[in-house]
Amino acid sequence: MAKKAKKAAKKVAKKTVKKAKKSKRTVLYSSKGKKLYAVRDSEGKFKDIQTYKRAHGQDIKRKAKGEK
Repeated sequence: MAKKAKKAAKKVAKKTVKKAKKSKRTVLYSSKGKKLYAVRDSEGKFKDIQTYKRAHGQDIKRKAKGEK
């Protein structure tokens, strides 16, 4: 009986925990015409703005979990 109670408690705990939303990049263009990535926070305000060139370079440097 204790095992069933633990399973039920885990299910309830999983439902109540909110997962953090992954921040998405919004593509913008600067006044000079350069491509920009803007990351917004949970309130919708800009958290970080980076040029595409710099952001892409960092993405290339990092390896995915599957590649390691």
